Amino acid sequence: MRRIRRPSHATVIAYLALFVALGGTAMASLIITSNSQVASNTISGHKPPSGKHANIIAGSINGKDIADRSGVDTCKAPLVKKFGAICAGSDGVARTWYDAISRCSSLGLRLPSFSEAMTLSANYDVPGVSGSQVFWTDEDTGSGNVQVVNDASGAFLDSKAASHQTVCVTDPSA
Repeated sequence: MRRIRRPSHATVIAYLALFVALGGTAMASLIITSNSQVASNTISGHKPPSGKHANIIAGSINGKDIADRSGVDTCKAPLVKKFGAICAGSDGVARTWYDAISRCSSLGLRLPSFSEAMTLSANYDVPGVSGSQVFWTDEDTGSGNVQVVNDASGAFLDSKAASHQTVCVTDPSA
């Protein structure tokens, strides 16, 4: 008959740690079953403000805090508002392409892609662009020209040194 060996201290500690790790997450999901069980000043999104705040802080939860980002409108009003699946805005100022890029990036935004610009032009009243004004896209052709979009006549190429309206965009789930 074989004798069963007693486990070492390291094995016992490893099993104990595994038990706590696996059981701990299951216990947490059983402990909190409704919002009323959560104390005030305890939950915030990825950027909680300092100081006292409510249970869930207004404006602190956005698409970064939700797994599939569904239904969360993170357009940064009043800079941009939602147009379909695109957040867009403009101060109505004409700039060179480089200045337009700088303006948008200083706001944490970007110039629209060509397809976003065409979608805005075809389906919406583009913010900050009126009549036959042209606005920049981020489509650099590499030859000193950039794709621009006009509400009235569609798209064409123009020099980066030209001045056109600046429309800044962001992904609404960003």
